[in-house]
Amino acid sequence: MQSGTVSSNGIELFYESRGPESGEPIVFVMGLSAQMVFWPDPLLDILAERGYRVIRFDNRDVGKSSRIRRRLKHGPLTAIMRGYLGLSVDAPYTLHDMVADTLGLLDALNIERAHLVGASMGGMISQLMAGKHPERVLSLTSIMSSTNGRLVPPPKPAALKALVAPRAKVETEDEFVAFGLSMMAKLAGTLPQGTKELEAMYRLCWERGINPLGIRNQFLGIVATGALTPWLKKISCPTTVIHGGADPLIRPAGGKASARAIPGAKLEIIPGMGHDFPPSVIDRMGSLIADTAAKAGSTAQPVMA
Repeated sequence: MQSGTVSSNGIELFYESRGPESGEPIVFVMGLSAQMVFWPDPLLDILAERGYRVIRFDNRDVGKSSRIRRRLKHGPLTAIMRGYLGLSVDAPYTLHDMVADTLGLLDALNIERAHLVGASMGGMISQLMAGKHPERVLSLTSIMSSTNGRLVPPPKPAALKALVAPRAKVETEDEFVAFGLSMMAKLAGTLPQGTKELEAMYRLCWERGINPLGIRNQFLGIVATGALTPWLKKISCPTTVIHGGADPLIRPAGGKASARAIPGAKLEIIPGMGHDFPPSVIDRMGSLIADTAAKAGSTAQPVMA
């Protein structure tokens, strides 16, 4: 396993790589306010054991990557209303900037083309990158994500409140873990989440460093980007859309909308899964990602000349 920091798009990104360096690269892009350690190690190991070079990284504003500081005009609820009305939203960056971050990571690691796996906001980033830069994307797996369109059904109120409501005061590691477990419980479906795994993940996040303002910046960036559909129609790589049938945050209709918009996309609804990675679905998810990557066939060119 390797890890380090690279310069990308004017910022610094922390990444980790496992599996053979000669393997086809699969880049995992995480979601809103989530550090790269939210990707379950067993899922990454499944792909590494199949011979892929598995790469995950901290997006800007989380974990060990660069933090963005800027005074903003809009809070989350104002941004939601302005976005729904088609008005401009003041944001420090958009998902287009985060696509550029991901491209810069590939460049820094001398990767010409990669398979992309994105979850939630990371799914939006991955979808957008596959549509804007098809020459860099071998295959796409979008998990618990959507087209970011205004007609996609909104989150259940409790799930939305868990993410964008005023944050509880957290001063200790135990308070942070308790806050995280409470939030994840509101995002759960009907499948057991794996409390021990989640607790260990939140303790690791605390150790790596938290950025309370990061979620605000990223959320505003999502709203300011608007609908992804014009780019999704241009995606030409093998694509699988995975969604939880009980997701309260990005409802199953969001995944279905992405699958409809992307030519030839395969849709997989997992019954009982919420906006999370229940241990019971990891093997199935790993197989779906591997099957999608395999469809790219001999077109893979993992490393730049």
